[in-house]
Amino acid sequence: MRRRLFTSLLALVGVLLFAGLAACSGIPRSGPVQAGDAIGTDDDIDVIFLAADPVKGASQQDILNGFILAAKSPQDDYQIARRYLTKSAADSWKPNEGAIVDTGPRPITTVSDTELQMNVTPVAGVNSNGAYTESTSSAPLPLSFGFTQVDGEWRINALADGIVIEDLFFDQVFSSHALYFYDPTFTYLVPDLRWFPTSTAVGTRVVKALLAGPSTWLGDGAVVTAFPDGTSTTSVVTTGGQTQVELSSNVLQADANDLARMQYQLRTSLSDLASASNVTISVDQNIVPIPGSNVTPPDSAPRVDSRALVLRDGAFGYVAGASVAPISGISDGVESLQPQSVAYSATSETAAVKAGNGQVYAVRGGDAPAVLDQRGGLIDPAVDPFGFVWTVPAAAPTSVTVYGSDDSGVTLPTSWDGASGITSLEISRDGTRALAFLSVDGLPKLVVAAVIRNQSGVPQRLGQPVELSTGQGAPVDATWVDQLTVASVTALPSGEDRAVAQVLGGRSSSLGAPVGAVSIAGGNDLDGLRVLSNDGGLLQQRGSAWQATTTGISRLAVQN
Repeated sequence: MRRRLFTSLLALVGVLLFAGLAACSGIPRSGPVQAGDAIGTDDDIDVIFLAADPVKGASQQDILNGFILAAKSPQDDYQIARRYLTKSAADSWKPNEGAIVDTGPRPITTVSDTELQMNVTPVAGVNSNGAYTESTSSAPLPLSFGFTQVDGEWRINALADGIVIEDLFFDQVFSSHALYFYDPTFTYLVPDLRWFPTSTAVGTRVVKALLAGPSTWLGDGAVVTAFPDGTSTTSVVTTGGQTQVELSSNVLQADANDLARMQYQLRTSLSDLASASNVTISVDQNIVPIPGSNVTPPDSAPRVDSRALVLRDGAFGYVAGASVAPISGISDGVESLQPQSVAYSATSETAAVKAGNGQVYAVRGGDAPAVLDQRGGLIDPAVDPFGFVWTVPAAAPTSVTVYGSDDSGVTLPTSWDGASGITSLEISRDGTRALAFLSVDGLPKLVVAAVIRNQSGVPQRLGQPVELSTGQGAPVDATWVDQLTVASVTALPSGEDRAVAQVLGGRSSSLGAPVGAVSIAGGNDLDGLRVLSNDGGLLQQRGSAWQATTTGISRLAVQN
């Protein structure tokens, strides 16, 4: 019953579930594997909490508080924390099933002579595959603990799986790791952030989570994996600078291309562990050789030009001192439209332009502008790396239309019914995710949704939206900062603006108050984030303040 309780508690704090994705995949195997150390040894851990053992004569409340504190030390599979439990409870307790991140304090009440209840106030939750989700409710959650005496000392004999940890200490105990999956065209590796306690088992947990598949919202066709369905791992070890991932024998049925793609996924997903610079696959302790393949290395971190892309004095291009540097085959066409907004993809050499007449045009390298959408009330259009232009009217947020290279449009099914308006729409630089600033019941709602494409990269629909953090007030604009981070600006009734950054699958943070914000555009990191103010200033954050780095700007373009 108590395990069911913990599962329901995680559901209350909005923890995402995971589902595996399948990929089809004969290859030889050879070469012995020498045993080594697990990835992520205790020597790699920056902070280790020194948990204390139970003391003689401790009360039930002392034992409970001691257990919660000891659970901040995941070393040796939570060995110290298990000493607060009876042998049966210690053997059955599964600390890695999840975590509730709370604010504290944690009031404790007596339920009976052998049961205490602890109330926690969640700010986030982490599930068994490391998915982090901020809580949408601050209501206290009750956790029950049963007690019995062992040799005259109180011990916990009934508890839920998982742990509770203060938000203050979360980043010191847990570390983030991006798992990588492919877009359907295998052009890009798409990150899916997870959080695991930093311990000797972290490398194995990363690979197990990778094999379990992407987060639910991404796993509906937005991303795919090269690993055959049912692939499992027993260990991730390193020796002599070589990291070896032991996989189940079904990977031996994979062809050369799929095997190479598996290795790219493993290398990139383990890249933030020092011992993962050279990754090989093994089966039954034999290294699996990777024969020649035709796989083009995927891009895991697509970047844009670090310069701001703007319209200044009627000229469109990159900021270059007091002037702008034009884009060959693009700038002339954009300028001819007297643009209200521009989104540009250097990868596809396509600009999506909302012209002075309110209509949306495509400007493709060397071609004359082509009118795409003549509906009234259109918001600023978006463009993706495959050259598709995205449009939607502000008052009809479910009427999202995409236009391909033939300039014909198709309306995509969306899953944000209930939204009454939309302020901005922007596509991630790998084309797998859409960021939308919606209005629901008069309140701003920033969401990210999967872009479901076919194997040719043609958009088919938008998946279920996941709500992100924003500031209070009316939505102004939102943008992609990098592959994992978005930023948004809202305007308070007082006229002040608020900027917020949100890591997808991670934490949100305030970016301060840019003055007179009109639009926002990402670069390649938070330092490259720019805001256009209503007086033509181009603002960048310097410390805690936003400062004008350039003036005389009439339009700030989005780069993709």
